[in-house]
Amino acid sequence: MLKALDGSGRWVWASNAANNEKYFCPSCHAELSTRKGTLKRSHFAHRKNECGGFSEGETPEHLQGKTTLAKFFEKAGYISEMESYLPKLKQRPDIVIQKDFQKSIIEFQCAPLATSKMKARSVGYRKANLKFLWILGQKYLLKKKMTQQVAKFLKWNRARGYYLIYYLANRQRFRVIYNIQQTDYLPLKYKIIEFGNVIALKNFFNKKDIFEFYKISKNERITQFNAFKLDILRSKGEFRSLQIRCYLQRQELEKLKNLLFASRYSPPIYATKELYWKSDLIFMKKLNNFSDNILSQKMILEHKNYLFEVPLLDINRLIDLQVKEMNRFVDSQEI
Repeated sequence: MLKALDGSGRWVWASNAANNEKYFCPSCHAELSTRKGTLKRSHFAHRKNECGGFSEGETPEHLQGKTTLAKFFEKAGYISEMESYLPKLKQRPDIVIQKDFQKSIIEFQCAPLATSKMKARSVGYRKANLKFLWILGQKYLLKKKMTQQVAKFLKWNRARGYYLIYYLANRQRFRVIYNIQQTDYLPLKYKIIEFGNVIALKNFFNKKDIFEFYKISKNERITQFNAFKLDILRSKGEFRSLQIRCYLQRQELEKLKNLLFASRYSPPIYATKELYWKSDLIFMKKLNNFSDNILSQKMILEHKNYLFEVPLLDINRLIDLQVKEMNRFVDSQEI
């Protein structure tokens, strides 16, 4: 425990604790021991394992990170409380910050976390009308492909597009990966920027830029088509199932390629290649003669099967936009 209450009920950092003072647990109110040394970070600890409210075995990254994060927010004018228990939610967020009588939650996530648990915590904060921010550690750094482990933390900003916020504890800097976009057969596209304080981070998201999806270049399109042809030749797994569907519908998959590849990148929300859901829409629209209204309803219902679980995004709005855009595109072409 890095922060505790003194005899007057004030929060005190373990590094600032006086040897002749008494300090108490904010959860069970038991008196704590103050432990300082050169090998381990200064901290408070229970004299006995009488309190189930705290986990006193965290990774160095998490301990160091949430300590410095709390201090960063304090420098930006916030009051911070670490590991403060929220009895109505039965949750103990890493940091509770307060400014102008408004409380918000900071979760610094370093260890693996099931999507269901992350979603439940987020829903709890929303129901309590608490703003919250997930800040990620090193294990969640984004690479060439999106994964469910990372996708569940995706957020949207009008100026910065789809983004993730990290805190690099070893360097004491924020990293924002933003403008994240994807398309079939190509690596993720995104930008990276770093900040040394909370104010600079906030200002970055408050700018009035407008996010746009990248256009796919001629060279990128060639790469996509070559990879697509290779999949046709290999004819394996889910792709083979798609080929069989085309055959049964008397369609040649390769002739559909201009419909299956958009001119721009897409939201980074797809767990499979987009060509699978796009081919479903094409078959429904062109071969089964569904009305636009029924087609949209069917595609919206089925669309989630192709997506990552992204609880922080307005997924229904995203699906509606994607389906309508593809619908218009198919209308403008011929099979």
